[in-house]
Amino acid sequence: MYDYPINEPSTFETMFTNASIAVVVLFVILFIVIFALAVLMIASNCVIFKKAGEKWWKGLIPLYNSWVETRISGLAWWWFPIFAVLTGFTASGTQNYVYPMALVLVSFNYSYNMAKKFGKSNGFALLVTILPVVGLPILAFGSATYNKEAPVDKNGIFSIENN
Repeated sequence: MYDYPINEPSTFETMFTNASIAVVVLFVILFIVIFALAVLMIASNCVIFKKAGEKWWKGLIPLYNSWVETRISGLAWWWFPIFAVLTGFTASGTQNYVYPMALVLVSFNYSYNMAKKFGKSNGFALLVTILPVVGLPILAFGSATYNKEAPVDKNGIFSIENN
């Protein structure tokens, strides 16, 4: 009487399967891109440390690499705890927009002094702050050389003294 095929999937099942495959492929591509960018950033950090006269492996250790970066950029020691606390609050997912904005200011301070130590401009410091995926590889793999004696203020851009 009824002639329904038993083993063929319905239109809904076919659409669901195709959509699932597309989502999985998208996530795999996204994972590969994010992984490649993470490797690029870690390699850039290691090369920057090596250019600055530090051991390259110091760029691999979380928090310690921020401490070393504080020294490389010529900032006062107290910038490190500020950076670490702001990073922790921002990463914790608090529903407050003050911490991420303050972290951007502190990151710009790091980037500004780092750019000056490598002979780069203020615009480059802004690039490293806003798009570190672009700025740090340029700094690491480009022709920039580290100058330990480059004049920077230990208080960074927030200094009330004129250099």
